[in-house]
Amino acid sequence: MLQVVFLVNLEYFHGNKPLIIPHRGGSHLVPENTKHGLEFTTKEGFTHFETDLRMSKDGEIFLHHDDSFDRTTEISGKVRDFNWHDISKINAGYKFYKRKGLHDMKTNFIRLVDALEFNKDMKFNLDLKQSGMAKQIAEIIFSLKAEKRVLVSSFSPRRLDEFLKVTKGKILSSGTFRENAIAKFLPNKVRNLKVQALQAPYNWKGFQIHSKKLSDYCLLNNLQLHVWTINTVEKFQHCLDIGCDGVITDEPILLRDYLSSNT
Repeated sequence: MLQVVFLVNLEYFHGNKPLIIPHRGGSHLVPENTKHGLEFTTKEGFTHFETDLRMSKDGEIFLHHDDSFDRTTEISGKVRDFNWHDISKINAGYKFYKRKGLHDMKTNFIRLVDALEFNKDMKFNLDLKQSGMAKQIAEIIFSLKAEKRVLVSSFSPRRLDEFLKVTKGKILSSGTFRENAIAKFLPNKVRNLKVQALQAPYNWKGFQIHSKKLSDYCLLNNLQLHVWTINTVEKFQHCLDIGCDGVITDEPILLRDYLSSNT
């Protein structure tokens, strides 16, 4: 059987365990995937930032989850139809601030290059939300010498494979649903996955995905296990009990305070 070994730096995983990773910057507390979110996580001393990547019409890579702007901003339209110049003027936190009654507040979308430069100690979990941008993302990461503080993930095996091919495995990656399924259903038959972490949902469509068995599989195969999206102390405690290495959360302050008071 052919085994492919990737030699990568594991510095991304360093830190107090379990890692508390703000989901989109902590989207219950700040507008998701925004400059405000990055400022918040930096000020609060969090070491990691989970975010999503999209590409503008003119090829700029920036932090955003959806394929449109409808859910979070004051405008509607597909991301692919906007140049970065126009995107940079949008109030990226418009609907978040409106829900909070903060009608005079504004924040901007932020490009990947600017996010990596904003806090050079911050480690980023970058979720690829569309195909065809692996080369641009890799160039940004390598040009800033940021490969030691980046973990790339995607729900899509095709996107992840595209990125691994471009980077020749020199940047950390976490598994897609493909690797999660292998770990859950074929734990005794498959070893040496070409990723360094699994990011499993707490449950998926009624099925519990994370488990002590999955945690043991990761330990046996030198994989980190991160579980999402953990927004209550009850779920957090369960993750602690089974030995998760990190959790991705919209409530990073809540979980940090709980961990501090129970250790």
